[in-house]
Amino acid sequence: MASFNILAAGARPFSLSSPKPLLRLRSTASKFAIRSLHARNETHTANIVLVGAGWWSQGWHLPHLSRNEKVNISAIVDTSTHPQSNLNPHLEPLDTLAKRYNCPVYHSLTDLLKDPIGQTMDGAIVCTPHSTHYAIGRELIEEGKRRYNAATSHATDLAYRPINVLMEKPMTTNVKEAKELHDLLMERQIVGSMGAEGERSETNREVSVGGGVGCFLINHSANYRPQARAARSLIQSGKLGMIRHVSAFFASPLSWIFDDPANTGWNEPDDSGEMLGNGFAWGQSSHLLAWIYHVAGCENLIPTRVYCAMTTSERTGADVSHAATVICKNGATFSLSGTSLLPGNAHSDPPVGKRIAIKIFGDKGALIYSIDRDPSSGKLEWLRGDDPHENSGAVEIQVPERGFQFEELEQSGIGPESLQSFIDACLGGSNYYVGADALVGLRSVQTIDAMYRSHVSGNAESVRYC
Repeated sequence: MASFNILAAGARPFSLSSPKPLLRLRSTASKFAIRSLHARNETHTANIVLVGAGWWSQGWHLPHLSRNEKVNISAIVDTSTHPQSNLNPHLEPLDTLAKRYNCPVYHSLTDLLKDPIGQTMDGAIVCTPHSTHYAIGRELIEEGKRRYNAATSHATDLAYRPINVLMEKPMTTNVKEAKELHDLLMERQIVGSMGAEGERSETNREVSVGGGVGCFLINHSANYRPQARAARSLIQSGKLGMIRHVSAFFASPLSWIFDDPANTGWNEPDDSGEMLGNGFAWGQSSHLLAWIYHVAGCENLIPTRVYCAMTTSERTGADVSHAATVICKNGATFSLSGTSLLPGNAHSDPPVGKRIAIKIFGDKGALIYSIDRDPSSGKLEWLRGDDPHENSGAVEIQVPERGFQFEELEQSGIGPESLQSFIDACLGGSNYYVGADALVGLRSVQTIDAMYRSHVSGNAESVRYC
């Protein structure tokens, strides 16, 4: 594999002869030495591997990465020689992708990690079926741990390269697996914490040892946008007071996905026996829940019980609509409504925009954010209630120049803010934004799991904390 050097038109040369300089660490590392691992290197590219070469990878990730001068696509991993998707019947085989993006291909992550190319990897994007996320995520985290332990077990300097991960949503579709990934990542924390605005910095970040001093981000692109950052900052500042209620609505023009029997990965539960259903909740509401938990704060909204009713497709059995009530540990509640029955197609030309409305109410104010893909269609509003004698009910527009923006779905350019945060971490940056971490992923999985169980039982169900 190391001799693979086919160069496609427009692709940057692939070279193993001049990789990004490795970070070095002694076994007697102090906190200062560990933090020194995060020194930014502006002059080299990040070696990024794409795990999964299906619809989203070929339509979004690979083109985005190939246009970014700071990125070298070092490998593509897929179990199939020719990925297939009903969402795009024209996917290219791996050998064509290898020529187009000037990189080797592998048929398992294990094979890649055994190869010298795998050892030069700075980060991996996981874009595979939901049910495979846990095994792939765990293997990457364990590889980061192995690298770190190898570096710290010797008295002399050894090359050390952290592994960063960008996981597609949902983190998993299994609470136990999500909890195991979360706990494995939490074993890595030794100093620091995440700031109120989600920034990692030299003086305020998690230094994650066991998993390889790298980031673990989930690709909920809406969470990384300026409006989400402003909303989170506003709530973390205390201007809304204690969060008491959330009302959230999400409609997607995606019936063509959830009503088509050929789209088994979107519509059928996996064979684990843990999934009681599949459809809109896992495929779309995971975005909405991740935004709520990130912006409002996982410490403010700890779900304990969920009641949910769903409607399903007669053709596939997939859920296409739901109405849920979530009760949190501190007594806060939120209502969650979603449907794929919005007419149109989110990926047509021109696309039909999704419709979103999120309202967060505290005892000192409220935050309202809506409506669709057109930025001019809505805005992020803070309704003041912090002073009952002055300006109560007054509206202040946050990030007025940006309007409403939720997911970033553009195929042109170098990709969404979530991808840029991941690349920044791969380059050694210390101020990358963490819009969705493992705890946000876990909370979303726990809530959706309880929604499905409630729909099946007809009763309110306790959230699993196994």
